[in-house]
Amino acid sequence: MRGPPWPPPEGDDPTAPPARRATGGGVDTGRNLAEDPPTVNRNPIGEGSQGRGRPMPNRIVVTGASGQLGSYVLDRLEGTAREVVGWSRSTGGHRGRIPIVPVDLADPGALAAALDRDDPGAILHLAAVSRVDEARDNPERARRINVEATGEIADWASRRGRRLVFASTDLVFDGSRPWWREEDPAEPILAYGRSKREGERAVLRHPGLLVARIGLLYGPSRCGRPTSLDCLLDALRRGERRALFEDEFRTPLDYATAAEALVLLLDRSDAIGIVHVAGAARVSRFELLRRLASREGMPADLIVPNRQADSPGPEPRPADVSLDTTRLAEWLPGLDRPALEEGLERCRRWG
Repeated sequence: MRGPPWPPPEGDDPTAPPARRATGGGVDTGRNLAEDPPTVNRNPIGEGSQGRGRPMPNRIVVTGASGQLGSYVLDRLEGTAREVVGWSRSTGGHRGRIPIVPVDLADPGALAAALDRDDPGAILHLAAVSRVDEARDNPERARRINVEATGEIADWASRRGRRLVFASTDLVFDGSRPWWREEDPAEPILAYGRSKREGERAVLRHPGLLVARIGLLYGPSRCGRPTSLDCLLDALRRGERRALFEDEFRTPLDYATAAEALVLLLDRSDAIGIVHVAGAARVSRFELLRRLASREGMPADLIVPNRQADSPGPEPRPADVSLDTTRLAEWLPGLDRPALEEGLERCRRWG
């Protein structure tokens, strides 16, 4: 089945999610968050207490700090009064005023020592084995990082009453239909998605923590390594033809807005369970690159549509993991989440 025409007829937007019925927050939380969204947190990180008369540490730890999304998050936090520490697998140094220290999440002892040393009041856990091929080909490492280390961080945060936001993925769904909601069954078909779903379970067994499932992200790299879209655009600039799936759908969001949402969610200690962080438009990978290339003045004939059935890989890929973000809009009504065209326009630094 081909995707919807673009642009849609006036008054008929096939990319919009269906009207969402009032549903609960899902079996993972036992709380009706969709009908009763969190109120504004009156005790931001660092102004609460740990339960024994001690003030909660104001420090925020960001794991995966030298990655694509982590770099945007550090840039967002850099202008605040917060004390922030970035963790990276091997890279040390600073990003602005924020120190980045090497912490090997594959080493349980090193992870435990780093948690006790930095003693954060809040943790934004972005680090992951996130490449689909790496998670498939190195399942032991994927399990260690995506599941076991995540569980150890969640255990530590829960024991001390600290805030944790765990970044998961839209690929926890099997892709059998569009517009997935937080309470829908997550039955991943990729090894990567399975490892992230297990990581979600390790977090959700503790009350008071948050899983943020993140859609496909786009934007120029800030970490010194190219994104997948960077590589595609470079190929087009060289005049090389590229084929992308026209029957694989996502809800893309720019990195800067995703970082803003995660930082805001970190402060909402009453936002617990699961929330989807993604864009509002459902588009195929083919359509996304076509629109981006058009804005960069590249010839459209270099981008050709392909279909999943014509290019089978070592694993089946989910066809449609578009995310319903009604809950995100309820929880963060002030979040400036640009439409896709506006988001792409903001990212024209690619040129």
